[in-house]
Amino acid sequence: MQPPAVVIGHDRINLGRDVTVHAGSFISVAEEEGGKRYDPRLVIGDRVTLGFGAVIACNGSVEIGEDVLTADRVFIGDTYHEYRDVTRPIASQGLTDPRPVSIGPGAFLGIGSVILPGVKLGEGAYVGAGAVVTSDVPAHTVVAGNPARVIRHWDGDAWVVPAGT
Repeated sequence: MQPPAVVIGHDRINLGRDVTVHAGSFISVAEEEGGKRYDPRLVIGDRVTLGFGAVIACNGSVEIGEDVLTADRVFIGDTYHEYRDVTRPIASQGLTDPRPVSIGPGAFLGIGSVILPGVKLGEGAYVGAGAVVTSDVPAHTVVAGNPARVIRHWDGDAWVVPAGT
């Protein structure tokens, strides 16, 4: 871990071997937020590299497989701030219920990409720079954009580009 980096809830993190967390990263595995209790677990596999300024917000379950590489300023979160009551500040409305996030082995997250609650990235998935991933990404698939969409995928023999791309 390269300072300065902040880790909250270190006792709720299962950390693999040879993991690198670059400077400016913020990892929060919170058991309580706004009076609500959680049972969070963050799992980071062997040989994972988190780029400069990475943010992981975990109140439920975030799993990062082996050999995952992230560029700088990546955000991974399994919940977000609630916004139902327009008469109250958002910060006082608490969090939504967490939804598990899973990042498959060998995946890559491009600079400034965002992985939202409930997303599962398959093995070897590639997330382009600035992409906002709102739904699952199959194994060996390249996504980009906001919201992220499939650019190409590996069919076992060759790269396939979807029609209209």
